Amino acid sequence: MPHPQRRSRQALLVASTLLLAAPVQQAQATVFEKATFVLHLGAAYYAFNTWVWKPYRQYKFKVGAPGQRANIAKAGLALLFAAYQVNSAIKMTQHTNDPFLKQIGALLPNFSKSLTSVGNNLKNGNFDEQGIQDLNKTANTLLNTAESQGQPIRPVAVPIPGL
Repeated sequence: MPHPQRRSRQALLVASTLLLAAPVQQAQATVFEKATFVLHLGAAYYAFNTWVWKPYRQYKFKVGAPGQRANIAKAGLALLFAAYQVNSAIKMTQHTNDPFLKQIGALLPNFSKSLTSVGNNLKNGNFDEQGIQDLNKTANTLLNTAESQGQPIRPVAVPIPGL
């Protein structure tokens, strides 16, 4: 039978190891959470920028533009995909203590609602010029806020079903 002092030392050693390892495990989880969070927002930004903002700036939604209706419908689908990605990011911020995720996460619910609203309008063939401009302003605010926190959000090209 081990000596009581030896058991105490072993218990102390195990407890110390667990206390030291816990912050490392939390830091790794935070790095993974941030990477996943940024991936979701990067996919959303890619969808918005590629299928909505660029075609809008190229006047592809204007009356008489070649493929106008198809471009508007594609933009609507892209925004609904972007809203899904933003909602996934929002879920990640609900139970986190990370200051970056909390700060950016606080900006996301209204952005998600706008993406869904403008996306539904476009999907149904209703061109919402002011909505697109407002989405661009909000997207730029998110990108700038993330950049100022040292965590840039870059477009992540992902295949979008139907586009």
